[in-house]
Amino acid sequence: MAPLFLCFLVFNVLSQTQAVSVKRQATLFNQAVAVGNLTTTVVDEASGLAASRRHPGILYTHNDSGDGPKIYALNASDASLVATFTVVAAVNHDWEDIAVGPCDEGGNCIYIGDFGVGHDGQSAKTIYRVKEPATLVDQILDLDSFLKFDWSSTEGQTLLVDNDGEVYVVTNVLGGRAKMYILPYFAWGEPERTYVHSTSSVHLPLHTSHHDPVGGDISPNGEDLLIKAKHHVYYWHVPDRDYFRAMSNPPTELPYHQERLGESICWDVTGDKYYTLSEGRFATLYSYSRKVPDSITVVG
Repeated sequence: MAPLFLCFLVFNVLSQTQAVSVKRQATLFNQAVAVGNLTTTVVDEASGLAASRRHPGILYTHNDSGDGPKIYALNASDASLVATFTVVAAVNHDWEDIAVGPCDEGGNCIYIGDFGVGHDGQSAKTIYRVKEPATLVDQILDLDSFLKFDWSSTEGQTLLVDNDGEVYVVTNVLGGRAKMYILPYFAWGEPERTYVHSTSSVHLPLHTSHHDPVGGDISPNGEDLLIKAKHHVYYWHVPDRDYFRAMSNPPTELPYHQERLGESICWDVTGDKYYTLSEGRFATLYSYSRKVPDSITVVG
């Protein structure tokens, strides 16, 4: 009877531990709220999401391979299409993620990660940067700069830009234990590719059953990091903004409403909520609001 009782005790302790972990995770943010559905068919393979800094309440998205070099501005309150921007001198080989961060000379820029594997089996491994437009009308945007890089990975699907303008790219690998690289600042505008070595990278402490991660975002204040896998959302609080060191700690799993082909995630401009959006026509935009401290219950 003793071995049987011991097994029961161990199982009970593990079950309680798991429940405590899930409870702590669930109390940080509320469950998903459906904001609205895309009402346009031009956005049918949304592969990235980013919050505008210049226009509160606006989210930027894009399609992956198969579309032109276009950025779509969505209303964050109902998912309606507000404007379409076409980027001059850029090609959408396979755009996989988008972010917003500072420009070189002040103001805010939109960063686009063209580093997926296109229909030709190749990856462009290029980051495009354009200035956020002053008005939300259909228009053409000039390219501010570009960064061509190379690495040992086949592709990536996650682009991160902090509030100092540092750019991070994350590989996409089976099992989720990807590498996050920081791209060298001097490579902007250089015609030749810059190879990023493993010494400029760190492994993500993830273990999944798919090719992950598929998206991510750094909060506008730089203190919170989201990484999205196909079926999970992972979170790190990084008050010192040392994202490489943060990867030595396990993440907290946040609420996520399962989407058919969800690859897009971003913080809102205040950092008080995050959004997710799936590929597919008329996809639903979901928001997840941060709970106020008084409503957070710590168990255990």
